[in-house]
Amino acid sequence: MLAEKTYFNNKPDSVLKSQFVFTFGLLFTAFALLFTGEAFSQPGISSPYSSFGIGYLSNTNNVRLTSMGKIGIGSRDHFTINIANPASYSAFDSTSFVFEAGVVGMFVNYKTDKTDANLVTGTVSHLLMGFPVTKWWRATLALLPYSSVGYDASSYNYKTDVGNIKYQYFGSGGFNRFNVGSSFQPLRNLSLGVNVSYLWGKIDKGQTISFPDSLNLTSTRIDNSFTSGDIYLDMGVQYHARMKNNLDLVVGATFNPKTNLASEGHYIARSYAGESNGIYNFKDTITYIPIERGYVEMPMGYGFGFSIEKAGHWMFGMEYKMSNWSEFRKFGQPDSLQNSSTFSLGGEYIPDANSAYSYFQTVRIRFGGHFTQSYLQLRGEHLKDFGITFGFGFPLKGSQLRGNHSMINLGFEIGSRGTVYRDLIKENYVNIHFSMSIQERWFVKRRYK
Repeated sequence: MLAEKTYFNNKPDSVLKSQFVFTFGLLFTAFALLFTGEAFSQPGISSPYSSFGIGYLSNTNNVRLTSMGKIGIGSRDHFTINIANPASYSAFDSTSFVFEAGVVGMFVNYKTDKTDANLVTGTVSHLLMGFPVTKWWRATLALLPYSSVGYDASSYNYKTDVGNIKYQYFGSGGFNRFNVGSSFQPLRNLSLGVNVSYLWGKIDKGQTISFPDSLNLTSTRIDNSFTSGDIYLDMGVQYHARMKNNLDLVVGATFNPKTNLASEGHYIARSYAGESNGIYNFKDTITYIPIERGYVEMPMGYGFGFSIEKAGHWMFGMEYKMSNWSEFRKFGQPDSLQNSSTFSLGGEYIPDANSAYSYFQTVRIRFGGHFTQSYLQLRGEHLKDFGITFGFGFPLKGSQLRGNHSMINLGFEIGSRGTVYRDLIKENYVNIHFSMSIQERWFVKRRYK
């Protein structure tokens, strides 16, 4: 009878590796073709605040870290892909691959000092894949949203000789991100990494000025859009070491340089006599700029953080991030943005990761919070975003018996951004994140006797 013996070798078999990369390359490409475009960049958001800059920034990461206050700069583990710091990829072992796909559902309550409204929406949040390339090189592929634009707002102004003047503002679109990450470990306790991303997308913005009380006055519609597509870099470093009492310390830092994204703008202003069901009776073209080539100048940013972990029991981390959004320019023009900063903290607790008697003792319990001074300062108010997070990781039964760590992740984020002061809008939100992370041993040599 044949007896199968399995050996875990630190040097992956080249044939198995080629088959793996080819198979999952096809799988990832299929996902990319399915979910690119509007599926990522337009999750049905509706926020006037997304009209500034390049819209509402997604700051997407895996659900585990999202549930822990969105930390990541000083975090690393063998079983998940941490986009926040590419240096963390070196934690993958040489005999496995990691894959995660996630979705997010969003509930938002928009509140002013006079009215409030609700929105429920959802979208695919991320597709992540990590694998070893050589003994010293780890790589990742990722597809995720970068920013989203979605708003439709109106205001009125009354003039004695004219009556009501209606101003309507609307916009849609956003940016997506396809990321290729690499990490290296030149020294035993030091890891370096880089994400080479391709950012692309289209943002459409428009405005109409109409006169509901007069049939003799001509209305105006302005359409202003731009498309961008270019390379975007961010880099990271981590120092990781084993301390006393089997505690693991990780200290990390990240940096993304100022980047110019090649862009094309389109602008047209037209007068119209009337509108019905979105169909305009245009009369004249006031201004038309078919193509304006230039750049969207993305700002420099940096961050640093740390975590302390007792493997299989608990982990706690903190981090700080800052971005110079005052440097933002679109075709050479600023957008009244301010520098932004974020402080985050979070942790994870595991009652008994190796329990053979109670499944619930192996469930990961996660918690955290974050505070952000956003890049928006409107009517003298620097808008803030505060949120608390919590979640759970449910190991798949049987996976640990095979030496794997596949898991279902569920995360919750409850917070608010903005304010009702000075006729602004406060957005109270609840985000529900769900993902399946798969960590399997692929590069295994088997021998039969």
